Amino acid sequence: MITLLHFLKKFRSLYNCADMRLCKWMILFCFGLTNSIVNAQNTFAFKCRVIHNKKGIMKQFSVLVNDEKATTNDAGIFVLALDNSRTYATVALQQTVYTILYPLGGHVPVPRDLNELPEIIIGSPEDNTYIKAFLSLTKERNAQNNIELRNYLDQKIDSLTHLMLQLNYSQTDLENAKQLQEGKDRYFPEITRILNEFTDRAVNLGIAFRYTSDYAFENSSALLQLSDAITQYNHSFSELSAQRTNYEKFISRYWQDDSLSHYFHLLITYTLDTLHNTKILKLMDIIKQIRDYFTAGNKSKELKQQIQQGIAAFMPSLEEMLARLREMNTQFQKEFSN
Repeated sequence: MITLLHFLKKFRSLYNCADMRLCKWMILFCFGLTNSIVNAQNTFAFKCRVIHNKKGIMKQFSVLVNDEKATTNDAGIFVLALDNSRTYATVALQQTVYTILYPLGGHVPVPRDLNELPEIIIGSPEDNTYIKAFLSLTKERNAQNNIELRNYLDQKIDSLTHLMLQLNYSQTDLENAKQLQEGKDRYFPEITRILNEFTDRAVNLGIAFRYTSDYAFENSSALLQLSDAITQYNHSFSELSAQRTNYEKFISRYWQDDSLSHYFHLLITYTLDTLHNTKILKLMDIIKQIRDYFTAGNKSKELKQQIQQGIAAFMPSLEEMLARLREMNTQFQKEFSN
């Protein structure tokens, strides 16, 4: 308060401001103007044109951009300030009579050149079958090795492309849709496989630890089964950890679904950080104690009892976290495959 009063007196003296209330107003105005300038520096103007596939440019048409309302002008273009960190915007329609035909899911990538003008194509729900048919034919064609069948599919794709161009789709729209689908086709099997393998091997490690640790005290060869489970888990952990950043980037780029990207981030964080660091690494410490029990030659009943008590206390929370991992992976795979 002393600092503010001191500033007001200085301001009043400097600008010969007789009315203290007027001084306060001028200062607040300056602060507000400064904040507006700072905020403007952290945003950019996102522009996009809305086109109906049969009616053409949509004038004075309202859409939701990241849940914020935006209305097109007479050129069918809306402008909205977005945070500089944004790489794409999610557009939705308020009118239920229409649906977004392109881009899929209403996820509009922010162009590198902000002078470029992305287009959103809307139409009736029935028209959405065109883009799906186009992508389905393209996928089938790329997987086909028979030359005659490939030529036949090429003809069907050309015919459908001609029709879609007449419905206000552009060649760029079709190429972008094809690139997104090809990215999904390329990375979906790999991401699915690695996540499922990691989950299975983490659960198997917990099972192997539970049912071999007690027996290991009677027969050291029982540790071999546990060692195999550890080796398989370590391989999956290393593979998933190495691709962590890439998979987050691929899901964001090709699926363009904020909810899916967020859930994958939660899953990968739980998997590689929470579960591994807080449980699996401690599990390795207990396994080392069992090995030391045999190699050190100190096979006292007290040491054996101490290790077994540690295992009994450790297992419930480990099994709970492994069950949570399986649950999270199952839910992600369900959303991922849609």
